[in-house]
Amino acid sequence: MAPGVPTKVIAAGCGLTAFAVGILAGLFAGNPAETILLRSLVAMVAGQTVGMIIGMICERVVNEATAGYEKAHPIGGPRPEPASGAPGAGSKKLSP
Repeated sequence: MAPGVPTKVIAAGCGLTAFAVGILAGLFAGNPAETILLRSLVAMVAGQTVGMIIGMICERVVNEATAGYEKAHPIGGPRPEPASGAPGAGSKKLSP
């Protein structure tokens, strides 16, 4: 996945969730439509900002964990030799 995409997805999800919660809370409180929309838009901006921060932290943690795992478990390195007495790729087959 391209860098920055998970951060944007998390931020958008948080912003839209904050907007939906603001709409529902305003409707249940019986507020006028203008007040509901204004407060929901403010909540959406705040939610997106918080989501952006959370997304950046999460993306960095995942990237660091992935880099550490790849460093500890390299791909394409030399294969370990089998233990003595254990059948392996280098053992000779016995003829009957």
